[in-house]
Amino acid sequence: MVKHYYFYCVDEDFGAFFIKFCSYFPYTGKLCINGHEYLNGQLARRGIEFEALDNGLLRCADPTAAQRIAEAFDEKKIERFFRKWLSVLPHPYPAADRKAGFRYRLSVLQAEFSLTQIWDRPRHGREFFEEVIRENIDLGRPETVQLIFARKMRRSTVAGGRCRTRIVTEGVIPSLHVYYKNTHLKQYHKTGGRGAGLRTETTINNSYDFGVGRLLGNLPKLRAIGFAANRRMLELEKASHDCRIGAQTFEALQSPASVEGQRASALRFGDARVQCLFAVLLLLCLQLEGFRNRQLRPLLAQILGLEESNISAGRVSYELRRLRLHGLIERIEGTHRYRLTPEGLGTVVFYQRTYARIIRPGLSVIPSTSCRQDLPIVRAFHKLQSEIDAYIIQKAA
Repeated sequence: MVKHYYFYCVDEDFGAFFIKFCSYFPYTGKLCINGHEYLNGQLARRGIEFEALDNGLLRCADPTAAQRIAEAFDEKKIERFFRKWLSVLPHPYPAADRKAGFRYRLSVLQAEFSLTQIWDRPRHGREFFEEVIRENIDLGRPETVQLIFARKMRRSTVAGGRCRTRIVTEGVIPSLHVYYKNTHLKQYHKTGGRGAGLRTETTINNSYDFGVGRLLGNLPKLRAIGFAANRRMLELEKASHDCRIGAQTFEALQSPASVEGQRASALRFGDARVQCLFAVLLLLCLQLEGFRNRQLRPLLAQILGLEESNISAGRVSYELRRLRLHGLIERIEGTHRYRLTPEGLGTVVFYQRTYARIIRPGLSVIPSTSCRQDLPIVRAFHKLQSEIDAYIIQKAA
């Protein structure tokens, strides 16, 4: 065991931080800083009224200025800050060693990128988040993880169990955790002050997970990766939760579409092929550059249990045309790629979730001999049937 020396300091710009030096060759050091401390200090110096949460802001008189300050917290400021304190604190390299070329270089060992969204009604926010957790316990599946982190999944990553989801409850506060290799995306209901918020944070523990070097100069790339993962996580949850669809829209999907003389067949709810098509669209919905005919074709064949050769490119073109005329997808201008429209995303999720979670399990109890009679849904079905029979007998009498 070797000794380490910790210096706990407060900087007028960066707030509280610490630097640790190892007393043994090669005398490694570690700097730990908090961007929220920097933001709070800068807001106070500028006289902007705010109320802080633990690593977040509950409210701010000028959110635009706060965002601008946060975005200016970059690698150049961190480097200048580090050099300033190296000139103040004692450390293993005296002046002669520094002149000889022995100098510290900062690398990113761990970086956390977070987004805190404040609820105007904290209790409703918590109810919403608990519902979101129930709807998204499958976020750790490889096909979903690769969408969140925009990384092509390798067999070794999947086989090694480095993609997973965990639901953790501490007391009465649940949290949702998604893992990709050494990267951890965490979401939880944050309490404090007079309100509460939804905290989404991506922690990158190894920049090589994304093919990025560790030197501090790579911080902008890691920042883009972390914040993009947060946004895609929220988009996935929005797609699963915000999926209301009106009666008129539903009826329109059950009928053929006609747009400027072009006709397309209906997208009927009970059509197994339509359900399979929508399931594939959910896998492709967050492709950053949209998707092509040739990307849809093998996935559609797989989910239908067919060989790819049994589905022609023309058949897939027909399906794309049908989806486009119904307004569920749109073609990206100047390309042969497509993407789901906002209405299309809600419709696809509505079809899929309703069929998988209500229609299919609900109808399975009707042939009563094929399932356990003590299931709550079976008992409820029998009670409903008895009440209907009793009502008919009463009216007939």
